[in-house]
Amino acid sequence: MSGSSNTTAQHTAKVALFEACKVALAGEDVDVSFGFRWPFVSNDWASLTDTDSEVDPKAIAPRRSQDETLTLSVSVGSWRAGDDAATELATSARAFDLLGKIQSHIRENDITLGGTVLWCVPGRSSSAGATTDQDAEFGRLTEIAATFVCAHRITT
Repeated sequence: MSGSSNTTAQHTAKVALFEACKVALAGEDVDVSFGFRWPFVSNDWASLTDTDSEVDPKAIAPRRSQDETLTLSVSVGSWRAGDDAATELATSARAFDLLGKIQSHIRENDITLGGTVLWCVPGRSSSAGATTDQDAEFGRLTEIAATFVCAHRITT
């Protein structure tokens, strides 16, 4: 059955999300990495970061099957040289465009992350949306901390 396995899907789902990000951002000048790395090669990035797995013990079935909720985190960002409002708007627009491409690809083309999960949907996202004053002389930066929430079945 697609979307189920006998162990947690944290690693396999993260690998599948990594592959989905590469497909969604194909043709873009963007670093796509399995883990956060520094320094970046290009000015834009999508880096997979944290994974989280949660199982509600009250919902364990008689055969000990469990419904697992996975939360996969992605850092999406953009940097540009410049110290004005237009540069800051450009980095914000670019970062949110990249995130939108990943979200759309998953919702429209890869809802099961290649069969590793029952479904995957965009979750929470957050962005401070501003470059600190001490970093502003080097350019403008927007980073989005985004999550994708997945359902998976652990079977015995």
